[in-house]
Amino acid sequence: MALFSDEELDANIRLMKAEKQRRQSTLVIGAAGAVGKRLCAALTEGGHRVIASDRLDHQNMALAMQHSLGKTGTFVGSVDVCDPGALKKLFREHADRNTTVWNLAAPLSVETAMDPKVAEAVTVGGMSNVLDAMKEVGSRRICFTDSIGSFGATAPRTGATARWLTENPGQDPGSDYGRQKKACRELMAAFATEHGGDSRFAVLPGVLHSNPVWGNGTTEYALDALLAAPHQATRLGLPTGPAFVCPVDPDVRMPMVFVSDLMRGLVALQEADEELLTEPQRGYCIPGLSFSPNELFAEIRKHHPGFGFCVKLDGNMDRFAKLWPDDLATQEPLRDLGYKPEVKLEEMVANVLTAHDERNVETAKAFSEMDSDGDGTISRVDVEKHIRRYLVRGRSDYTESLKADVVCGQMVDRFMDKLVTNKDGLISWQAFSEWNRSNTVESFVGSSCDDT
Repeated sequence: MALFSDEELDANIRLMKAEKQRRQSTLVIGAAGAVGKRLCAALTEGGHRVIASDRLDHQNMALAMQHSLGKTGTFVGSVDVCDPGALKKLFREHADRNTTVWNLAAPLSVETAMDPKVAEAVTVGGMSNVLDAMKEVGSRRICFTDSIGSFGATAPRTGATARWLTENPGQDPGSDYGRQKKACRELMAAFATEHGGDSRFAVLPGVLHSNPVWGNGTTEYALDALLAAPHQATRLGLPTGPAFVCPVDPDVRMPMVFVSDLMRGLVALQEADEELLTEPQRGYCIPGLSFSPNELFAEIRKHHPGFGFCVKLDGNMDRFAKLWPDDLATQEPLRDLGYKPEVKLEEMVANVLTAHDERNVETAKAFSEMDSDGDGTISRVDVEKHIRRYLVRGRSDYTESLKADVVCGQMVDRFMDKLVTNKDGLISWQAFSEWNRSNTVESFVGSSCDDT
């Protein structure tokens, strides 16, 4: 007769796992990036105590990160991976032998192509510095986000595996970006063999999400297209945007992953017991979905039938797109990590477009409130009227003194400088909408008043 039921055994295992996680910590380097913030939140939600580190350090960043870290997490700013002393201080104060480290500090593919030397200092030099700091405090487990950019022209077009990268070290990835990722894998392999480290890497495809802003990578064309689609519609009664400019061959398929799937895969890689990781150098692709621009655009037209595009190839982006595999293997992450992707193209497009549509409604409302004469542009007079109304409504201390005129004039000047993109001195819907992706008029006015 069994002492425990299956349900009781599962409950006990979950409790033991939670207790183990409470005794440990996870240090995420490069935590303020798009993947970093999401990973911090996913780990915190899973019961991990997270220390989030980044080279940035300002109040808004700290507040945003703290929301992802919960009550037990810590944000440490002003730590640059290129500064060995700052890294060692971070590890001495926040890490020990039980700490798992995620190194996410690295520029994207297009950014690396634009300045390879700076990218190498951050990516490869940063990894060397991180491993040195880990050795000093005895940390063993290091997790790293590799990329499809590591695959070159000789890599498999379908079912690409992380194993292929380790078994073909002489292949040319065709870019500084890929060569720098390879150098990081080599540093991690040496750390594992020479210092008993537990190094793991995840090969990431393009990351899709519904956030309003993102970086400058090759696969981000898909996010740019999804953002452009609602701006080509006329449902909000505002000026429409031009056709989307596609920077890559519209028939080339590239692997992508929606961020919710990616987080499940990364957390699974971190939490897996060492003996379960059977792949060389404990490397795993994190598969998601694959599609070509034409397939994406066809799906977008189901929601926005008038979506238009033209093709103007970007040399770097198109070259990368044709170098990389069409899709990634699914067998290894399922077998060793218990991970398989869930989000398909239809669901991804619907989710992202819905998020953009909802934000555009709020943006259009703010634009219309400022466009007092309804001509589809915002003039300096429109801005001044709106700011004065805001000051009168919420900050009577300013309106009751001559200081109000000075403050208002300064704010109008700053606002116009930020948003006027043409010679006529007017703010267009496109410029306002782009700015409003990461700002609001109210927060701008509030911070401007607080600075005076």
